[in-house]
Amino acid sequence: MGLAAIFGAVGLQTIWAPPATLTAATDQSSVDAAPDAPLTVITGGINEVAEDPVDYTLTGDGDYTVMLGQTRDIEAWIGDAAHNTVTGVETEVADGQDPRLVVEHTEGEATVPDPAGSDLWVDTQEASGTIDQRWSVPSEGDWSLLVAADGTEPAPAEMTVSWTNTLGDSPWIVPLAIIGGLLVLAGLGLLVWALLIRRRSAPGNTGNHHHHHNDNNDDGGAGRTSAGSPDVRGSSASTIPNTSTTPPTDGTGQVSRTQTSRTQAARPHASRARLAGLLAGSLALAGVLGVGPATAQGTQSAPASDAPQASDEASADENGQYPILTDSQLERILGQIESVVAEGDAEQDPEVLKPRVADPQLSMRGANYANVQVSDDVRAAEPVAAAPIRSVLAPADPAFPRTVTVVTQGEDNATPQLLMLRQDSARAQYRLVTAASMIPAARLPASDLSNTEVEMVAEDDGSGLVMSPATAVDGLARYLNVPDHSFGDQFTNNSMVDGIHDYQASIEEEAPDARLSLLRESIPGTTTTMRLADGSALVIGLLDARMTIAPREEGATVMVDEVAAALAGEDSTESDSPVEMTYREVVALRIPAEGATGDEAKVSMVALTDELQSVTYE
Repeated sequence: MGLAAIFGAVGLQTIWAPPATLTAATDQSSVDAAPDAPLTVITGGINEVAEDPVDYTLTGDGDYTVMLGQTRDIEAWIGDAAHNTVTGVETEVADGQDPRLVVEHTEGEATVPDPAGSDLWVDTQEASGTIDQRWSVPSEGDWSLLVAADGTEPAPAEMTVSWTNTLGDSPWIVPLAIIGGLLVLAGLGLLVWALLIRRRSAPGNTGNHHHHHNDNNDDGGAGRTSAGSPDVRGSSASTIPNTSTTPPTDGTGQVSRTQTSRTQAARPHASRARLAGLLAGSLALAGVLGVGPATAQGTQSAPASDAPQASDEASADENGQYPILTDSQLERILGQIESVVAEGDAEQDPEVLKPRVADPQLSMRGANYANVQVSDDVRAAEPVAAAPIRSVLAPADPAFPRTVTVVTQGEDNATPQLLMLRQDSARAQYRLVTAASMIPAARLPASDLSNTEVEMVAEDDGSGLVMSPATAVDGLARYLNVPDHSFGDQFTNNSMVDGIHDYQASIEEEAPDARLSLLRESIPGTTTTMRLADGSALVIGLLDARMTIAPREEGATVMVDEVAAALAGEDSTESDSPVEMTYREVVALRIPAEGATGDEAKVSMVALTDELQSVTYE
């Protein structure tokens, strides 16, 4: 019984042991299998079945793409499209059945644009056939994988997930090992005891066979050896030879009582030693057989290849919101924008810009291309640099449209560039909306994507600020028109504003025979405002500056340069009628937080750029 118990314990760790690795799969052959869909979503639920990252295989026909993104972004991109979602692993199954993957189907659009290459994805992997990977995502946040062929063909949905079995071994392993060992010891002890009894009871070994030799022994048998052994007497007439196994005598021919006592005492110890040896042997047997709790970790297979992953660490704000971009995403997006703008600048073709540039920057850069082709005196638009990144402002609110403001300065930029990017919808790409050169002495607080305190502010919302964004942009327009306007008292003086005032005065002086009028107006609905961590706000707005030059007297003419004539579609640079020139200006202002005092309470200019966009001869 003891051996049976021990071998039972061993069996529970070997032939009857639970598998070291568990596997769940989608059942594509079942009548309940999810129908085809252009998209498959694999959520982080598959990784909740184990403490360590799970391994998974994905099988598809032909080529497909696996994209890693925040779950909210994947859901936003999918919209109303049909898709299958792998939500997790069902482990509560009937005896004898394997765990299964839970797949939910959502009806919707049968075809979608190819999602590969979207700015929403942190990482993208091109795959074909079957891939074997390990679940790997940034440490925080809700992440999923989006799988698609090309948006028109069914997305792969055949999948398996495997993980290390941490459910533990049978609780009977240790008890059976202990009970079996004790039973084996008890059986061996009984066997030894039976052998000793049998030896005592054997003929000629009873201890009374030579009792007549003890008549002359006055000490009552003190020279007798222990039971079961022949008596030995020291007598000169004895015919029993004295060998090395004979106890020594005391010189009188009689066995030494002291040595006899030691010999008799040693024999019970020898019996106990035999029992201890048997016990140790039994325990050693249990150890050799490997009885004891087993761990599945010891049988873990070699790691599979890593899945698409991001090394960026993301931290949520107090509302549980994560940044809308990671560092790697932003760097990739800026790199692509830089490349497209550089190509457009080289070809002087605004059509090249359209994938990554939107209005007003698209129209302003297109106007610059046209003006540069007319005259070499026109300064080319500042190049757009993706790096180094000096500051980033990105609200954590995931709602669309999404806006990101970045300060960069490349080797070809004389001053830092304030770039505003916007993503209109989940399926749209980030595009460059404005690019303005920062003015000397302009200041913005350092910030990065981990700053989740940035938030969007409506242009008419002045709460927490010394004035609303719309008021600040409109006031700047009036102040630039009229140097002594009252708004000047609320605005920090700087060299850029002074230069604009001086330029306007010089035009009037250089054209005494013409009437000059200048009117700047803010364009409602075009102001973008971000509240910064210190409570102040960065405002980017648009102004249209209309300059009208008209002859003072009838029959007089006004002269314009060749660029203005070309934009007007006129062959002559001379006109006897008024000429109206419209400049588009991008301004960036910083509005102090409410409660600021003195000069700290004044609005300051951060950046400014302009471009002549249209000219008309009236």
